[in-house]
Amino acid sequence: MFGAPNSPPDLTLFTPEHVNLNLSKPYGSSMEAYFASKTLSRIATHDFMAYHKPHFEYVNLLPTLVFGPDELATNVTELMTSSRGLALGLFTGNNFLSSEMVGASVHVDDVARAHIDALKPSVPGNKDYILSSDAPEGLVWEDRKAMARREFPEAVEKGVLVLEGEMGTKKWRLDVSETEKAFGWKFIGFEETYKELVEQYLRYVETEKS
Repeated sequence: MFGAPNSPPDLTLFTPEHVNLNLSKPYGSSMEAYFASKTLSRIATHDFMAYHKPHFEYVNLLPTLVFGPDELATNVTELMTSSRGLALGLFTGNNFLSSEMVGASVHVDDVARAHIDALKPSVPGNKDYILSSDAPEGLVWEDRKAMARREFPEAVEKGVLVLEGEMGTKKWRLDVSETEKAFGWKFIGFEETYKELVEQYLRYVETEKS
């Protein structure tokens, strides 16, 4: 998810069939262990189904970086948590100049929608589905600056949204064609996802000032 730039960039088009089977311990960080746990869960699901051959099916949903507005948050502090804090942090001067972040994200509403729609008989079971917007090429984190200048010029001018610093993008090409075919809808784009989150952030900033 983070790290030094890939040179040359990895242009592999990853599909739901790709699984990293080369997990090695000890893990370098808690986040690396967290990612490994997701992979191990996938592998365990596949192994269980192959061995036990139960009468039911499974659906594995594979989201990329999930963010967007949070209907449960009531202030800036609550909003600046998890992946939302990561995304918003880029507008508060908290950037990661020595590394890059993977260029793939998904709107939290799409993740919720996929969990509900996965129960529909029309969605083929015993499959994994990638959840990610702007596929296959992914997003560029620095595009957030153009969005902010266009959508929130006053906040940029006043320095409420800080555009200093840069966030590099680790390219990660993903194939979501099976997901879109099975679920019958397209993902909300990166720009709209970011815009909705920033709108909520600015509302709370203004509320706390007053």
